[in-house]
Amino acid sequence: MTNQKVVLVTGASSGFGQLIAQKLACGYCVFGTSRKEHPTSQGVEMLTLDVTSDSSVESCINQLLTQTNRIDLLVNNAGQIHASMIEETSLEQAKEIFETNFWGVVRVTNAVLPVMRQQRSGHIINMSSVAGLIGAPGQGFYSASKFALEGYSEALSVELDPFNIKVSLVEPGYFKTNFNQAMLQPTAIHSDYDTVRDVIRSSVDQAIAQGDNPDKVAQAIARIASSSSPRLRYRVGNEAQWLPRLRAILPDKLFRFSARKRLNLP
Repeated sequence: MTNQKVVLVTGASSGFGQLIAQKLACGYCVFGTSRKEHPTSQGVEMLTLDVTSDSSVESCINQLLTQTNRIDLLVNNAGQIHASMIEETSLEQAKEIFETNFWGVVRVTNAVLPVMRQQRSGHIINMSSVAGLIGAPGQGFYSASKFALEGYSEALSVELDPFNIKVSLVEPGYFKTNFNQAMLQPTAIHSDYDTVRDVIRSSVDQAIAQGDNPDKVAQAIARIASSSSPRLRYRVGNEAQWLPRLRAILPDKLFRFSARKRLNLP
């Protein structure tokens, strides 16, 4: 058992998750997770976890609680992205995206909630995206999974209020990560989409290459974790700030025109 607050960060072997876990290790007892065995590094003890598996989630949380007997902060970061038009994405692939991005969050959250309720304290931070606020062409099912996460988290935050358990959403824009290198590819190709598909991919790659330093997301989560009264939503990054605002004030037709121009679409 530890006197420090206990944190679990899913998907902590690389990208945002690794940065978040390392940032929180300065002051917290941090456990990270990865689908495959991963060595402990920089004060983060790694556990094996596949968020799409009920048995894996149960085993991971049991292992954590055996060592700590508590959990104070859960950062649901594990995610899957794809680069395909909606019609070119099979139903099986779409389900795979939801299994990780939405149902994976539900599985892990449900596994820690009994402990947090017993403690009458806890904080759940769910990694959303600006794509959970505005539909992202070429990543339709990723966007849909994040929209689902937004609604789930909002409802959950109200339900958990009586138990002093807080829920927060972090909504990043584009950052310089290798996330785009792990994108699922189309399961079918239709020539009618060739031009649009290629332009969208190029625009997304460019936006990521020109994105903010991903450490800003880790810093934001560290601030959220230390807040005595955390908000439900936090937008991180330039695009996450101005895109939703434009969406709110512009007529739909004008916003769609601006979005197409942003993606270099005809």
